[in-house]
Amino acid sequence: MQASSVTPLKPVLQAVQLSKSFYSGSVNVQVLRNLSLTVNPGELTLIAGPSGCGKSTLLSLLSGLQRPDSGQTLALGVDLSELSREEMDAFRLRHTGFIFQGFNLFPALTSIEQVQLPLGYLGFSQKESKERAMNALEEVGMLHRAHMRPAQMSGGERQRVAIARAVAKSPQLLFADEPTSALDAQSGQRVINILHRIAKTHGVTILCVSHDPRLIEHADRLLHMEDGVIQKDSDISENEALGLAP
Repeated sequence: MQASSVTPLKPVLQAVQLSKSFYSGSVNVQVLRNLSLTVNPGELTLIAGPSGCGKSTLLSLLSGLQRPDSGQTLALGVDLSELSREEMDAFRLRHTGFIFQGFNLFPALTSIEQVQLPLGYLGFSQKESKERAMNALEEVGMLHRAHMRPAQMSGGERQRVAIARAVAKSPQLLFADEPTSALDAQSGQRVINILHRIAKTHGVTILCVSHDPRLIEHADRLLHMEDGVIQKDSDISENEALGLAP
């Protein structure tokens, strides 16, 4: 009897021998060193490591916000280095969502307007974008703040609006850079719970950079970086099954 074969998952993100350096004054600082990585669909992957180890730079390269000095980045099978600036902007708009430490909300817009804005660029009608925005705000528990502006909300509430904006367009890839570091413990935990739920219920692939140890128990995979390379790659879900989770 022939054993059944399992078709391996096709990676949604791939880094192939990525290198990146920056100048600090007259000194060239090597941030990433020939780094390779694959991320499978539906994973919540956490990138951790000391400040300055290159994790935020890696996130920027994988999301197309920056270009590497050498190497290749593939997202959803697309070689990002082959895209023009306009094509890259269109790719990010259609396929990715971003959550930043500083929220990146527009001071003059209400919560629902913040969420509707990228939907308008995608061609949704006013009616469609409003419905999607309201659904997204409800999912993160912010529908009651739909008509408030950022200055009227707490940091945790602003971050939840930012998450709603990111997920309203149903992206395949979600990038989060220190999403809880500017929040108190209670607000941070709420954001972590929301990200975990989104990963599981929407099937979106989430790549998150964070120092927050509470994120580890919600991640499928933990990448520990030091000095521009991945020092350790742990499958959290596999460890849990074996009773080895941290």
